[in-house]
Order: sequence, then C-alpha cells, then structure tokens
Amino acid sequence: MSNKFLGRATIRLNGQVYETAAGATLDIGGIKRNPIVVGRKIGYAEETVPATISCETALMEGQSLTELQNLADATVIFECDTGQSFVIRNAFRTDTSTMKDGAGGNLTIAIAGDAAEAMD
Repeated sequence: MSNKFLGRATIRLNGQVYETAAGATLDIGGIKRNPIVVGRKIGYAEETVPATISCETALMEGQSLTELQNLADATVIFECDTGQSFVIRNAFRTDTSTMKDGAGGNLTIAIAGDAAEAMD
C-alpha cells in the first residue's frame, strides 16, 4: 500500500474531460438508512438517494457551456489521482451554470444520477 492520498479529481462527462479545482466532492449515493424511534424500539427505514458530484472547473476555449447546461442522461466518471474511479449513469445537471470571470473563468458544476459504481 502506498502513502498517497487523494489530491486531485478529474470529471469526464460523456468523454469530455473537466479538470477540477480543489474541493471537488462525490457522494456515491445508494441506500440511506434513516433512524426510526417508536417507544423504546430503534430501527431504520431505507430510501434511495442519488449520487452527486459538486465541483468547480475553469472554462476553457472550445468548451460548450450550452452542452454542459443541457447535460442529461449522461455517463459521468469521477477519477481520483489515487487510481480509483467511480461511474454515475443516467446523470444530469442539477443547477444552472454559474461562471466567474478572471482566474480561469471558474465554472460550478453540480450533477446527480444513479448510485456511483466503483470501476476496477
């Protein structure tokens, strides 16, 4: 085993690469267990929650903001610089495109979809 920890993530949206700024997050989704308390009995009820990705990237020359905004039914891969990768199928944008000028034209991306699957 190595001493390397996650330092960077790359997002692939239908094959197009988006390098991310520090702070990209992946929630793998799946089954969430909500606690239920009835008298002295404690249990849980399950619900399905989507996988989500939230990140910031820089808008590069030639990238289509419209294509990104209309992202639906996509395959998204969250690649870690430690070698792990996770795929989210049936993914879609969950917000509108917000872009800031200067310092690379920072662009926020928020995506949801099916529970993430580890790629081997």
